[in-house]
Amino acid sequence: MFSSSSFWIQSSRWFAVIVLVAGVFVPIAFGDQPGDGSRERTDLKISGVYPHLTTYGIYSQNGGHHKGGHEECGIGAIVPWADKLWMVNYAPHQPRGSEHKIFSVSGDPGEGELSLTVHPESVGGTPAGRMIHAESKQLLIAHYLIDEAGKVRVIPIEKMPIRVTAIARHLSDPANMVYYVDMEGSIWEANVHTLDVKRLFRKPVPGWHGKGGYTSQGRLVVSNNGEMHAGTYDDLIVGGPAKTPEERGVLAEYDGKNWTIIERRQYTEVTGPRGIAGGSDGQDPIWTMGWDRRSVRLKVLDNGKWHTYLLPKAAMCNDAFHGWYTEWPRIREITDGRWLMDMHGMFFDFPPTFSASDSAGLKPVASHLRYVPDFCAWRDTLVLASDETSIQGNRLAGQPQSNLWFGQYEDLRSWGPASGYGGPWIGDPVQANVPSDPFLIAGFDQRIVHLSVGSTISKNNEAYRATGSQAILSMSDQLAGLPRVTIERGNWRIPADGFEFTVDRPVTVYLAVDGRGEKSLASPWSLTELSLSWDGGTSDRIYQCDFPAGRISIPANHDEHKAGAFGMPHAAFVQSRDQSLTITTPPSVTVSNLNPRAPDAPVHAPVQFTLEIDVDGKNEWTELDRVEVADGGYVGYHLPEDLDATWLRLSANRDCIATASIHQTTTRFADPESGRELFAGLADVDATDEQGSTNGLAAWVYPAKRNRNLRVVGENGKHFEFTKSDFEWMAAESDTELDQLLAVEPEFTIDAASVVLKSRGEVLRLPKGSESFDHPFDSGWPRASREVESERHLANIHGTFYEVPLELNGRPPVWLQMRPVSSHSKQITDFCSWNGLLVLSGVRGDARPDDHVFIDRDLGAGLWFGGVDDLWKLGKPVGRGGPWYESKVQANRPSDRYLMTGYDHKTLTASADRDVEFTIEVDVDHQTGWHAVETIAVGKGDEVRYVFPPGFSAHWVRLVSDRDCVATAQFTYE
Repeated sequence: MFSSSSFWIQSSRWFAVIVLVAGVFVPIAFGDQPGDGSRERTDLKISGVYPHLTTYGIYSQNGGHHKGGHEECGIGAIVPWADKLWMVNYAPHQPRGSEHKIFSVSGDPGEGELSLTVHPESVGGTPAGRMIHAESKQLLIAHYLIDEAGKVRVIPIEKMPIRVTAIARHLSDPANMVYYVDMEGSIWEANVHTLDVKRLFRKPVPGWHGKGGYTSQGRLVVSNNGEMHAGTYDDLIVGGPAKTPEERGVLAEYDGKNWTIIERRQYTEVTGPRGIAGGSDGQDPIWTMGWDRRSVRLKVLDNGKWHTYLLPKAAMCNDAFHGWYTEWPRIREITDGRWLMDMHGMFFDFPPTFSASDSAGLKPVASHLRYVPDFCAWRDTLVLASDETSIQGNRLAGQPQSNLWFGQYEDLRSWGPASGYGGPWIGDPVQANVPSDPFLIAGFDQRIVHLSVGSTISKNNEAYRATGSQAILSMSDQLAGLPRVTIERGNWRIPADGFEFTVDRPVTVYLAVDGRGEKSLASPWSLTELSLSWDGGTSDRIYQCDFPAGRISIPANHDEHKAGAFGMPHAAFVQSRDQSLTITTPPSVTVSNLNPRAPDAPVHAPVQFTLEIDVDGKNEWTELDRVEVADGGYVGYHLPEDLDATWLRLSANRDCIATASIHQTTTRFADPESGRELFAGLADVDATDEQGSTNGLAAWVYPAKRNRNLRVVGENGKHFEFTKSDFEWMAAESDTELDQLLAVEPEFTIDAASVVLKSRGEVLRLPKGSESFDHPFDSGWPRASREVESERHLANIHGTFYEVPLELNGRPPVWLQMRPVSSHSKQITDFCSWNGLLVLSGVRGDARPDDHVFIDRDLGAGLWFGGVDDLWKLGKPVGRGGPWYESKVQANRPSDRYLMTGYDHKTLTASADRDVEFTIEVDVDHQTGWHAVETIAVGKGDEVRYVFPPGFSAHWVRLVSDRDCVATAQFTYE
C-alpha cells in the first residue's frame, strides 16, 4: 500500500499510518468519513480538475480540520521532476513547520487517471520557492532537495526556520551553494550536498512579505510586496520605514558586498530566461514585476541598467497595501516553448527574448478568476496551481483546500476578456517634456486614453490616519479633501492622547474613532454613516459635532481593544462653508490638506500632450498625435482601431498635475453557445414546474469542517452530505447551527432605477437583469456574496456575477473596485469552492446527470460542479438601470454612482419634466474623482438617447442636472 517513503491517497474505507516528520511521529488517517466508499474515485475530471488531487491543511484528524494556524493551503510551487509533478502547499504563517505537505503526482493527464502521493518527509511551513540546481541534478523546493531518482532529503526546519519564498543561484559558489530567501526578509545560504545552512542577513532591506529572488549579472535581486510589519527594522542595512503611503514593498539587489534599493514599490516575481534554474552566472537579463496604484510595473535589468515598462490591471484584487493577496504571480515557460506571465488577474504572452532593445511580443491572453500561485507545463499539458478555499476570515467554509487545473494554453482564451486598466500618471506631478514610462497597448481591441489636468488624488495615497503613519485606504467622499487634524500614533500600549486646535469660524468636525473599540462618544457627538479604513483594514466609526469659532477639544482614546493594546488617537476632519478656514494648532498637532486649492488660484494655459508609439519594441519612438486639455479639464482620446504598436508613452508641454488613465477592452467575449450546454442543468430563473413553483433545487452549501465532504442544506430544512470519496449524495441529520450559519441576509435592495448597494457610507448602483430577480425565489433570496477563490469575493447580484476585491480578511469587500464576470438567467441560490471545483446550486429538478450535474432525485438533491473560470461562459455582462427613474433631482447635486466597468455597448436614455441639461461624469481610475465627459440637452417630455462611442470605458458614471426636475436616466449595456 505504501513504501518507506510515501503512501497513496487512494485508500480503503479506513487506514492510518504513522510517519516520522521533523523528528516527531505524526498519525495520518484517511477514509472513515460519512459516505466513503472502498476507494476514492480517481476517474473524475471536471472542467480540468481532478477532485482526488485536492490538498488540505490538516492530515492528522481523519479528514477534519480542528487545529489553528492552518487556515490556508494554497499550492505554492509545482515542478515536473523525476518523471512526476512535484508540489508543496502552504500555511498562512508557519516558518517553523505545519501539517502541510510535499506531494508528487504520477500518471499522464492525457491518458486518464492520476495518482497523488503525500511524502512523509513533509515538514510543512509556508513555502513557494523552487529551483532546479543543474550541477547537483536536484530539485530544490521549499526545504526539500529531490534527486533524479525521486529521493527526498530535507533541510531541518528548526535549523532554517523560514518561509521559503525563493531560491536562487549563489554569486560565488554556484556549483555547491544556493540562496534561500525568506518571506520575513532574511537571506540564507545552503550547501546542496551537505545541507549545511547559514543565515547571511537577518533583514537587509525594508518592506515585508518577501516574494522573488534571482541571480544574474553579478547580483542577487530580491523583492517583497507589502508594508504590513511582521517584525522590526532594527537589522536594516539600507533604507528605512516608508516615508510616503506610496512606499510599499521593495525591489533590491546585492552584489556580494553591498545592498542597493532599486525601487520602493510592491514587487513579486524576479526571474529571467533560465527560469527556475534560479539565475545565470553570466549576463542574462533579469525580469521582475510588481505594481503601484497606477498600473502593473515590469522591469528588466539589461546590461546593468534597469528599464521600466507599464501594463494594465485586469482586476484590483492584488492591490492591498500588505501584499498578502498576490501570493506568487509568475513569469514561466509553459508548453511548446511558450512563456506565460500572470499578474493582476491577466495572463499575458511573454517573449523569452524580452529586453530593453527587443520588448515586442508581450500581449494579453485572457483575464481569469482562479488564484494562481504557480504554473508549468507537464507532459504536454498546462498545469495551474491554485489557492482556493481559505478560512482566514471566511466563516462559510470549514477547512481550506486547493487543487490543480489541467488543460491547454488555448483553453485560457475561452476564459475572461482581455481587458485592463491603468496608466503612467494618476493625479501625478508631471515635468514638462519628460516622457512617461512606456505603457503596453499591443493586443487590445479598443483603447481610450483618459487625459485630465489638475485632478489630484481625491481619497487615499496622500492621507494618514495619524501624523506620519497608518495610511488611509478609503473614506467616504464627504471626508475626502477636508482639512485633517491629527497627532502622532504614540505608544500603542498606553491610551492615546486627546488634543486641541482653534478655528476662526464655525465648523462641523467629523471625528474618526478606531473601530476596534466598543465605546461610543457621548453627546454632543453623534454617529454618522460615513466610513474610513486604514492600514490593516481597520474600519473607523465616524462621529460629527458642530462647533463655533474658537478652541475645539478632541477627547483622548482610552479604549483597550484587546489586552495591552489601545486604540488609535482620533482624527478630526474639519468642514467649513468656504475654503478660507484658518486652523491654529500647537506643535504636537498636525493639519493636513488645508486649503488645497484657493478659490482664486490662477488658471493656467492648456496642456498639450504628445502621444508617441514604439511599434516594434525597439525603443524607437514616433509621434502619434497631440491632444490639448484645458487646465482643470478632461479629454477622452480613442486610439485608432487599426493602430498596430507595442508601447505608448506621453509627455506634456508644461509642468502640471496630470492623469493619463488608459482603458483597454476587448470586443471578444466568451461565446454564449459554449456555455449553453455547460449550464443546461441549472434551472432558468422563470422556469416553473406543473404546480407553478420554481423548478430549481435550492440549496445552501458549506465545505465541511468535520470531514472533506460538502454539507448541503436543501429546501424544507433537509440536510445532506455530498461525499468527497465517491461523489454521491446521502441524507444527514439536521443541524440548526449550520442552518443559522448559511442563512441568507439580503446584501442589496432594488428600486425602480437599479440595484442598490450600500458600501462605506456611499450608495452604489448596479445594472438589473431579468425582472424575475426583483423578487426572492420560492426558497428565499439567493446568496449575494461570499469568498470563493482565496482572499477575494464572488458576488451574484440580480443575474450578474462579479469579482470583488478584499482589503483584509474578514472585512467587507471593496465594492468600489468590483468587475462584472458574466450575466445569466439562472436560479442560482448559492455557490462555493470545494475540492478545487466551483459549486452552484439551483439545478433543475428534472436535470439529467452528466459531467457537471450530480443529482439524486429520490433525495431531491442536486448540484452543478465546474471550474471557477467556467463562469465567463454564462454570457457577457449585460443589464439595464441607472441612477434615476422618475426621481426628484436637485440642481447641481450629483447622482449616485452607477457601475460602468467591464460592459461592452453602452447607451444612455434620459428624460425630464422640464428643459434641462445633464452632465455625464465618469470615474476612470478610482482615485482622481469625477471627469465631465459630455453635456446633453433634454427637452421637457422628450426622451434623449446618447450612445457612447465604441470602446468607451470607465469604472463608474454619474449625472448632474443644471436644474431641479423629475428625471429618468437609464443605461443599457448590451
